Amino acid sequence: MLINAGGMLKAIRMIQDAKKESGKTPKELIADLHPARPDFRGFQLAEVTLSLEADPSFDEIKDAGATVSTNSEAHTVLDDMFLISGAIPRTTSYENGAKYGVQYKASEDIWVKDELIMDERFVMCNLKDKGLIVFTGCGHAGVVNTSRHAVELAGHKLPLHAVVGGFHLGNSVIEDIQATVKDLKELDPKILLPGHCTGWRAKLEIEKQMPGRLVPCVVGTKFTF
Repeated sequence: MLINAGGMLKAIRMIQDAKKESGKTPKELIADLHPARPDFRGFQLAEVTLSLEADPSFDEIKDAGATVSTNSEAHTVLDDMFLISGAIPRTTSYENGAKYGVQYKASEDIWVKDELIMDERFVMCNLKDKGLIVFTGCGHAGVVNTSRHAVELAGHKLPLHAVVGGFHLGNSVIEDIQATVKDLKELDPKILLPGHCTGWRAKLEIEKQMPGRLVPCVVGTKFTF
């Protein structure tokens, strides 16, 4: 069974078209990607494998109008405005990745377990006078592992101001949710904007343990920090 998770190529084309319509000379569009790319990702449910659509190849991304830059280590982009992490260390006992996650290896024609998704990364920036803003993506590494590593990459010199994106708690048991929010509270972020895969129970627990810090995060909303 194939699930369509696409959209990247269309997004690149829309960005390039918008630049052309503006009448300005289009600047180079960089697609910053991890060099390790599985042939397919999916989920193994009993005897059924649900396959996501293959990620666009590097050649397809180039053909759509972007320049591919591959990096596996932490590095900065856009004149050092943002930092993109490398592999996120897994230090907690309750953040275990994507349950039932698998990836397909075409060279061996097999599906293998891939719940940790170690090639996933996060993006962060330093907001002057406030501290770090961390964008988790889907957050399969766990919001605590991600936030801890962000603070570590900043040399433990900057406070954690905001965490934005997926907290990956939608299918977690209540004990893991409570442990997550407890450790997140110790990191003392001022604003939490949990996204799509966080789940209502986790949002309720955040509001219970950290009242006043939860901000709704939905598509189309503009935030000014």
